[in-house]
Amino acid sequence: MIKIFFATRYRGVYKHLFNSVHIKAKFLYKKSNVFETESKFSKILICIWKSKLFDYLGIIRNTKCNYECDIYGSMNHFLDVHKPYFISVENPTALYHYRLARKNSFLGKRRINLLINSPYLKALVFWSHACADTFEEVCAKIPDNCIQRVIYPYIPANQYATNKIIEEKSENTELKLLFIAQGKRFTSKGALEIIEAFTNLQTKKYNISLTIITSINEVSGQLINYIKQIDKIKLYDFSFSYTEMEKIYAEHNILIQVTSNDSFGFTILEAMKGGNAILASNLYAIPELVKENENGFLTDPSYRYFNKNNLPNPDIWNDYKKQKKYSNTKCLRIISFLEEKIELLYNNRDVLKRMSLKSLEIANNSPFDEITISQQWNDLLSHIKHRNNNK
Repeated sequence: MIKIFFATRYRGVYKHLFNSVHIKAKFLYKKSNVFETESKFSKILICIWKSKLFDYLGIIRNTKCNYECDIYGSMNHFLDVHKPYFISVENPTALYHYRLARKNSFLGKRRINLLINSPYLKALVFWSHACADTFEEVCAKIPDNCIQRVIYPYIPANQYATNKIIEEKSENTELKLLFIAQGKRFTSKGALEIIEAFTNLQTKKYNISLTIITSINEVSGQLINYIKQIDKIKLYDFSFSYTEMEKIYAEHNILIQVTSNDSFGFTILEAMKGGNAILASNLYAIPELVKENENGFLTDPSYRYFNKNNLPNPDIWNDYKKQKKYSNTKCLRIISFLEEKIELLYNNRDVLKRMSLKSLEIANNSPFDEITISQQWNDLLSHIKHRNNNK
């Protein structure tokens, strides 16, 4: 069995990949490397790594490690190793700390080209086609001997979501809406628009509820107090286990994710596994998950972190003041979109049922199902090992 040491920090959902019984490999990793919310120390480090001085100097992290394994793995970072390794890539800018100026500086460009041409970098695993299709333009030319694969994140089937349960919840009188966002990205994912649309719909006496899950201590206290006063909004802190989250998804009807700066919607895919219809932005990889009028509806975000060609938007990308200004300004167009689509699904339960079942179908079939993803990983790891043995 192939032995893999995952050398960098990773998203919590990676544990599904690490623990899969379908993948013919043993993943070794540090439990402390998981991140969902950031500590004060990590926030300080992020500020340092994103400094303008580091942009000018072209400083790009190259994690060094020495571990007994066959292959190394990484999420969004180059490695300084002397064995074959792969990088799992969220979007191309992640490899140079999401700093456009760093890649465009003379030293930064030279550094990236040096790192990507390492003889030990054997594969780039893209989270989406949006990432794969833009990688060379946004990051660097990929060497011919580096394997390129699009493999979607490994998320298992929701144990609580069946066709019968989805049909039953679609017919319930109460329509349950769900919004999930880390505190620091609360407004950039559409919190203000969602709350406004929800309160407007309440005036029509619809039987709807809204569950919000966020990092409460990272959201403005004034906004939290306002939310707590609104009837039929349930506000929770990020504290649920994965099993508890599966239940939450399976109990709700619609996930709302009108984000302006996501490159992949883990929450969207998880909600689809739970049989949710989706209201979201047509941003980056999201249209690969959500098909218009099939399992949800899409709209333009209030501002675009990525343009319509899935390239970073330089007018907004590293301008944090502008991002904050736009995120804290309600977009009336999105509010109207949410009101219209929620009202449609509330009054047409056959449409809601069709979309919810379609979400479940899409999420549990190729290319998002566990068997397909496992086969892709098995094939990739076998290729890496074979090439290394024959070098």
